[in-house]
Amino acid sequence: MRRIVLGLGLAIAAALAVGASSDASPPSGAAKATWHVTPAINASVTPNYQTGFGPQGGTGSGASPAPGSAAVQNGGYVDFGTLVAGYQYVYKYAARVNVTTNDANGFKVFAEGTSEFVGSTATLDMNSVLYWMLSSSSNTQYSPATPFSTTNNTGDTPTNPGPGGDTNVTFASGPPSSTLIYSSNAQGTSTQGFDYQIRVPDTVGADQFTATVVYTAVAN
Repeated sequence: MRRIVLGLGLAIAAALAVGASSDASPPSGAAKATWHVTPAINASVTPNYQTGFGPQGGTGSGASPAPGSAAVQNGGYVDFGTLVAGYQYVYKYAARVNVTTNDANGFKVFAEGTSEFVGSTATLDMNSVLYWMLSSSSNTQYSPATPFSTTNNTGDTPTNPGPGGDTNVTFASGPPSSTLIYSSNAQGTSTQGFDYQIRVPDTVGADQFTATVVYTAVAN
């Protein structure tokens, strides 16, 4: 405190001394202002985001796939409807991710299931059943695709992880790098669509299977 008081006294004395001279400039000073904007990110997921959404494939099964009743354009579930054991299908325009960030380094989007596919009589491993692809008009049930995995890192906790739940995941140290599905190195708004692919085991019995995929956007 002493040093602060002494400094003010010297400043006042100097101002008085300058004021005594008519040739000197008026006393002046400056205050520096600075501030910081924290990185922010917003994301949304839209199921069945385009006309023509729904399942295709199952060639040779004798059945024509159609979306189930829970699928509606720009909402609802990604409902594959009724599928035939042992066949593969592609679900066109399954989900669209929209991300906005002010981070000049961009963002990453991760996706993972919060549970396996759960039925009333059996449970199927998600990473051998459900796959994703960037949306393309050329995608088919046989196109190369990447499997979804389930939340299994130590400390990662899905909220309401059961089938069809409104869910999020609390991560111990961020989403696993293996679940990265999309990224951008620039700020602004970016949109990406995804098709799903399902490979129905030939040994599965008649049942209704459900699971939830959670998308997580993280600023770089």
